[in-house]
Amino acid sequence: MKRFCIVAIVLLLAVQAHAQGKFVLDYKGMVFGKEMADPHSMKKDHAQGDLTFYTRYSEDHVFQGVPLQREYFGYCQGKLCLVLFSAQGPSAYNALKAYFDANYGPAMQPKMNVKEFTYGAGEVDIQLSYHDSSKVAEVSYIYRPIFRQMSPGR
Repeated sequence: MKRFCIVAIVLLLAVQAHAQGKFVLDYKGMVFGKEMADPHSMKKDHAQGDLTFYTRYSEDHVFQGVPLQREYFGYCQGKLCLVLFSAQGPSAYNALKAYFDANYGPAMQPKMNVKEFTYGAGEVDIQLSYHDSSKVAEVSYIYRPIFRQMSPGR
């Protein structure tokens, strides 16, 4: 999880994606850049630096028909700025890749030999990675305005 977050943050700071498709303002009804709407539906999981990660009590743990293994909602300064989830297997990866390609256009792929893709969706970057060895697809939704505040030199 720690490596996953660090990779997401580094990619965010290294790559400035431009919106190519739909804009993302929320994830499953939770609005990026806003405070938690229903704190009673969330359970604090862990903190990492300025980020506090939560899980939802009643979450269905499915995205676009793909069963999810983990799903975390990251808050910085009390505002939603990061969503992370993972799914198992090549079919999950293929379904997620097809969904993001169809909705956000071609992805930026900084490493051609690794399956990592970044989609621009307004103020939110979506990162999809797939690890052939572990057969795990990982997705991050990153709200750039808050991450810019966290970056060094600000």
